[in-house]
Amino acid sequence: MYDDTLYEDADVKEALRRLPENVSNDRTFRIKRALDLSMKQQILPKDQWTKYEEDVNYLTPYLKEVIREREEREEWMKK
Repeated sequence: MYDDTLYEDADVKEALRRLPENVSNDRTFRIKRALDLSMKQQILPKDQWTKYEEDVNYLTPYLKEVIREREEREEWMKK
């Protein structure tokens, strides 16, 4: 999934912390599976690939909220 590949800066880490447990567990499973296949130099079977229409941005709403809160905090600190 696209959001699995985001660079983990401070904003992304905070958004990940806010994910519901089941979504976080699914993400961890996908990443571990990808690392395992990479170490074995294997490719995920095509029938297990995420279809384009199934690829939802599960992290984006949380990330937008984190960024908005950080920018708001920074704005308050200027005053």
